[in-house]
Amino acid sequence: MAPSPALVTAVPPAAASRPHGLLFGTAHVAFWGAAFVANLLVIAAFQPELADPPGFLLLEAVLCLFATLVMRWLSLHARLLGRLGVSKAGLIAGGAILSAVLVTCVLLASGRLFGVPFPSRVELVARSLITFVMLATWCAFYFGWQLINERHTAEIRTLQSESAALRTELEHLQGQISPHFLFNALNTVKACRDDPEAIATLTQSLADYLRFLLRPAATLEPLARELDALEEYLTIQQMRFGDGLESRIECDSAARGVAVPPVLVQPLVENAIKYGGQTGERPVRVHVAARCDGQWISIEVANTGRWIAAGTSQSTGTGLRSLERRLRLLVGPEASVTHREADGWVRVLVRMPLSSDDTHGREVRR
Repeated sequence: MAPSPALVTAVPPAAASRPHGLLFGTAHVAFWGAAFVANLLVIAAFQPELADPPGFLLLEAVLCLFATLVMRWLSLHARLLGRLGVSKAGLIAGGAILSAVLVTCVLLASGRLFGVPFPSRVELVARSLITFVMLATWCAFYFGWQLINERHTAEIRTLQSESAALRTELEHLQGQISPHFLFNALNTVKACRDDPEAIATLTQSLADYLRFLLRPAATLEPLARELDALEEYLTIQQMRFGDGLESRIECDSAARGVAVPPVLVQPLVENAIKYGGQTGERPVRVHVAARCDGQWISIEVANTGRWIAAGTSQSTGTGLRSLERRLRLLVGPEASVTHREADGWVRVLVRMPLSSDDTHGREVRR
């Protein structure tokens, strides 16, 4: 299973575009130091008779270092770039070309100042191209890293936003005690006033079920915890509907210990009873089955009746979409929620990959 969004830590706003100052400074100086040495070795090897003085090449590396510092500073101030009407791509391309021209002009002026012979046209073009290539290489490394870092940070922020929304949704689901359900449960208690044993069973089931809904929940919990609460919920509904409801829960021992998102099965069972009663004959049959199959866990909630398409007056379809979105974020993109209708039954199937901890637990139990 994918890491829980609860484990995603906050990312400082500056992290989207700023590497650590010391790390960047070290890498920046190291890059232009290496460029100076490489430039010196190449010119000494291929043009020894026209080799530039080492001080001349060092000046070029220092000028390029300052030029790229300016480009980096501009790239970190999006508002200033916007006022200048310059895009990030324009800064990269235009900055490299303009910097190459300016560095070349400063080098020529310095050469004249110190008596270095004026280069020929071919040498001037070659020097400009070498400077441009060095600047373009730096731009490729730095802005490429910056782009990857910004995209990664944006993904983390999106994940944090979705995680916060899902936590709010989960808290709503946990704290959502349907007034109709509570009203019907209390009426059922009242109807059993002449049966003390039934009243004791019903009130105990209601208390256990409410305790499950109102407790703090972890991001992932053993499936057994929800199935046990579901037994209490179905006990209440069974006593309410009497012969009008038949329910059954089947779960193999391996599946009970699998960690799943909380409040996973309960909404599906509520819908099964609701829509099964609207579209099928009495008694409404509701079956819940959970089993491990290889590296997967499958949880199926089936009910008699017909499937009600989303977008109708009877169903918006938001429940299943919300469940699938929550599963994909908490468990991973492999998780799925599907449904089918056949032979008078509607079946909703939830499939999730087992985590390494779940797989190890199964091996130990064997």
